[in-house]
Amino acid sequence: MTKTLVEVSGLKKYFPVRKGMFSRDRRVVKAVDGVSFTIREGETLALVGESGCGKSTTGRMILRLIEPTAGKVTFDGRDLLALPARQVRELRKDMQIVFQDPFGSLNPRLKVKDIIGEPLRAQRIGSRKERLNEVKRLLEVVGLSPGHADRYPHEFSGGQRQRISIARALALSPKLVVCDEAVSALDVSVQAQILNLLEDLQRDFGLTYLFISHNLSVVHHLSDRVGVMYLGKLVELGPVDRIFAQPAHPYTQALLSAIPEPKVGGQRERIVLQGDVPSPVNPPSGCRFHTRCPYARPDCRAQDPEFRELADGRHVACHYPLTE
Repeated sequence: MTKTLVEVSGLKKYFPVRKGMFSRDRRVVKAVDGVSFTIREGETLALVGESGCGKSTTGRMILRLIEPTAGKVTFDGRDLLALPARQVRELRKDMQIVFQDPFGSLNPRLKVKDIIGEPLRAQRIGSRKERLNEVKRLLEVVGLSPGHADRYPHEFSGGQRQRISIARALALSPKLVVCDEAVSALDVSVQAQILNLLEDLQRDFGLTYLFISHNLSVVHHLSDRVGVMYLGKLVELGPVDRIFAQPAHPYTQALLSAIPEPKVGGQRERIVLQGDVPSPVNPPSGCRFHTRCPYARPDCRAQDPEFRELADGRHVACHYPLTE
C-alpha cells in the first residue's frame, strides 16, 4: 500500500475582523473550519470550489506559510505544526509551492539564475559554480534553454515564467509540491503545455501534488482524487473518476453541471444555484449549503452533517447523499 505523505486533521484558520482600532467587535472569518484529508505519496489530490472557499488557505497552512488556528498537519511522519522554526526551515526542502501569478511570484530585479538558485543558496547547497550548473540543468528539465539563465522575468511570456517558477520549486528535490491555481492565469493552449510538464515531472521525479484549482476540466485531467470545498469545509472527497461520474453532494453536482460537454447534444442539465454564498463571518447553522441546496430538508437547517464514508469509499458531508 502506498505510503501516506501528508495527513491533515481538523485544520482551521480564523481571521479576526476589526472595524476600527478601538472596536470591541471580535468576529472572525472562518476561512477554513475543520478540514481533514490525506495525500498519498506519488498521487495528485485536487482541491476545488468557488473563490473564497478556503482551498488556497488550506494549501498554505500545510506549508506553514500561514499559521493555523487549530488542527494538525503530519508531513512524512512528523508533526509539522509542533516543529520549531529551525526544523521547519530544514523541512522546506521537501515542500515547495508554485503560485498562481507567474510574474508577481518572481522578483523582477533578479536574473533567472538567481531566482532558481535562491533556494540552493538559502539551504547552503553547493558552490557558486555548482549552483549555476544546477540552474541550467533545471531550465532544461522544464523546457527552457540554459541561455535563459542571464535574462530577467519581464523578458519571458507567461508560460515561460511559470516554467521558471516550477524550476525554482524543483531546485531542492521536494517530495510535495503545492500548485496554487498554477495554470489559471495562462492561455488555454499554454495551460495544456504546463499540465503536460507537471505530469512528466511527477513521473520522472516521483512528485506528490496538492493541486488547487477552480477549473474542473483541468482537475479531471490531472488528479487522482478530488476534494470539494464549500465555505471552509470539505463536502466531498474521493477518486476523481467516481466523483465526476456520479457526484454524491448536491454542491458537487452543481459544479459539474457547469462543465461544457464537447459532444453534440451531450451537455449536462445545468443546475443553477439560487442565492449568494453566505458570509464566512456568520455561516448558516446546520449544513452550510442548505441555503442554496435544492434538496434541503428541515434537519439540514438544524444539524451539521458528519463527514462520513460511503459504501464506495468516498467521503461526503451530506444528510441525504445523491448516491444513496
